[in-house]
Amino acid sequence: MEYLAFEEAVIKKKDIAAELDLLLSNKALVAKPNALQWKFFRDCTKVLLNPKYQSDFPSLSKSQIAQLKYEAEEKLKKYYLRPGRKINYVFQIVHKKELTHIFNGEAYTYPNIGGYSVLIRDTSNEVTPSHNLTEKDIKEYIERVVTESVDMEFEAYKTLPNIIADELLDAWFCPFGPAKKEILHILTRHKERGWILTNYMNPSTKRILNIKVRKIERKEIFVATTEYWYLRWWDSKKNTYTFPYRETNRQQYVLRKDDGIWKVYESIKPAPRTSIPNRRKYSP
Repeated sequence: MEYLAFEEAVIKKKDIAAELDLLLSNKALVAKPNALQWKFFRDCTKVLLNPKYQSDFPSLSKSQIAQLKYEAEEKLKKYYLRPGRKINYVFQIVHKKELTHIFNGEAYTYPNIGGYSVLIRDTSNEVTPSHNLTEKDIKEYIERVVTESVDMEFEAYKTLPNIIADELLDAWFCPFGPAKKEILHILTRHKERGWILTNYMNPSTKRILNIKVRKIERKEIFVATTEYWYLRWWDSKKNTYTFPYRETNRQQYVLRKDDGIWKVYESIKPAPRTSIPNRRKYSP
């Protein structure tokens, strides 16, 4: 994996600065442009492109700067995992000790702020750039997709008697997949019954106890979870609680790409042990 040398970065500084501006203007990545971690990242890049640039960050403690580096780097990794526009330059923040393994003698003169430098890769000519992501990065992202889908499913139930907006479910579920269809089926059925979770002091909750990416294939990803669900449905027509659903389940998720983005396609749930099947098993 080749990074631009200091002199190469300076030569391409106009294009790199343009990529930096696009990156920092992306609200999905940078919710608060003036947050300290983004000022740190911006200054690390600016001091590379212009060594005369003066930054205030060297006055911070080592632990503070390390935390800023971690926060910015984690968000950048997740951003590069998501498909979108063509990215011409990929940024990475590293400690100066790592530079000796990359640039040899040049490492001692490579610009840094508080011991941290920005490395840049030119991906403008790459057809399918990897963005320097590891298998661990990909697994963490997939786990987040499943976690967010579970949160969205629970939110959909809490939205009753209204049916949650399609675009909210489509953010984490394949629009025409069986997982989304099953949720909509449950919502429609419970709306007709007048069942809700939003009555006063309703104790309903859910929790992911364990999650593991089992297999990553080109077209599908398989994830296993252990989940605790407690759905205390309130019958708004009879003004009383109906039968509760309280289960700890081992579930399987199948993810597929929708417009280039990994989403939950199928959620295979065990048959419920409670007397009312509030969450049904999908049969392929």
